[in-house]
Amino acid sequence: MAYGQFEQFIRNMSRVMGTVNTRLQRDLTLRTRVARRFSMVETAQLLAVDTTYLTRISAEDPAFPEGERRGRERTFSPSEVMLIRAIIGSNPAAKRPYLHWRRPGEPVKVVTFGAQKGGTGKSLSAAHFAQYVNLHYGLRVGVIDADPQATVSLYFADETLPLFDAETPTLADFMGVDDPGAQDISEPSGEDLDRIWHNTPWPGIRLIPGGANIQNGDISLFFMSRQSGVPVYRVLKDAIARWSAACPPRTSTDYIRGDNGVFDLDAYQRALHETVDVIVIDQQPSLTLMQLNGLVAADSVVIPQTMKGFDLATLSTYVSNIGEYLEFIMGFESDIEIGGGAHMVLPTIVQEQNDQDTDQILDLYRKAPRDVLQVWYSRSDAIANAAEEYKSIYEYLPPKTRRASAKAFMTNANAVNDALVQRIWPDLPPRDYAKTFIEERWS
Repeated sequence: MAYGQFEQFIRNMSRVMGTVNTRLQRDLTLRTRVARRFSMVETAQLLAVDTTYLTRISAEDPAFPEGERRGRERTFSPSEVMLIRAIIGSNPAAKRPYLHWRRPGEPVKVVTFGAQKGGTGKSLSAAHFAQYVNLHYGLRVGVIDADPQATVSLYFADETLPLFDAETPTLADFMGVDDPGAQDISEPSGEDLDRIWHNTPWPGIRLIPGGANIQNGDISLFFMSRQSGVPVYRVLKDAIARWSAACPPRTSTDYIRGDNGVFDLDAYQRALHETVDVIVIDQQPSLTLMQLNGLVAADSVVIPQTMKGFDLATLSTYVSNIGEYLEFIMGFESDIEIGGGAHMVLPTIVQEQNDQDTDQILDLYRKAPRDVLQVWYSRSDAIANAAEEYKSIYEYLPPKTRRASAKAFMTNANAVNDALVQRIWPDLPPRDYAKTFIEERWS
């Protein structure tokens, strides 16, 4: 077979790209992951407590972290913020919960971010959501990157995690479909599945990174789908169930303090890493068998979507294709439980000065008020600046000239994630960020 000039083009570009340093900024970010620190005032806001109360606890409890001092300012890392949350949350005198961990016997919640079209801010929306519930509620989060490009992984990994290494397990390994030549699913044990998760510099956030062999999973599932009786649409759902059964929540906040009431740092660390309370899945912008598994495994599905007419056509295609898949699945397995939580479209990259974008949101919301959020991600240069460093707005350290725009975008991100939390966990206390956003724009 003659490949002609195309083969020459591919070989030449492979040679050229092998000499280009595409990793300089990425490697710098991985070495300095989560360098962001929070002031005492910002920490109090994250915990929804008064600053004077936090100052008093810092003086009374010897376990309270020292943080870093610069003059009169005292700042804390995300890990120290989580520790402070555990200290006040485990105090028997606490008047309300501060650590919203799932209790023994409660199932892990799965939230999938999926879209047919690329460029909708899907991966960043998933990263923001995972970091928001971690910072604001103390939730332990498992992030599954279902994209071979490993985009969301770049917001959590540090230099100790060998991203893009062929030996690094991915979602395909977790599902037991990493071998395209296998005749059946390998079904790793719950303990083996737990070893696939990687700890990250974010306290209580674990990651299953993306990678090229996710495509092997699609090949495996395709060939297995041709064998009758293999439910290739629920492989991830079953794998999560096996992992969750082996690694359930065992420790309540009551056990973080000893019988003498003293905060037990070792018990806290064990509890922080024993399980996760929610799994956040970031999908590839397509609808393959691997991506279908992410939808079937989800309790809630969030579809980040830009509001241009052509983009909305891809949303129509996406939901129609999912509907056809679900119809087939229900015909094959009528008693399967799929998506028992809330599901929603999240408008993204909205140009608020453009009436066409906001009118489109209004029209969609009027037609489907339960399915379309009233909050949205506005188009912002701040997040573009952060993305250049592979950082979310919760990690980004802007230069002085960009602090105002970064603060505005963080306010925006807080509103979006507050709205998502209210829909996904109605019992969690809202933070009123979404309420303020809606009052300002919908009044």
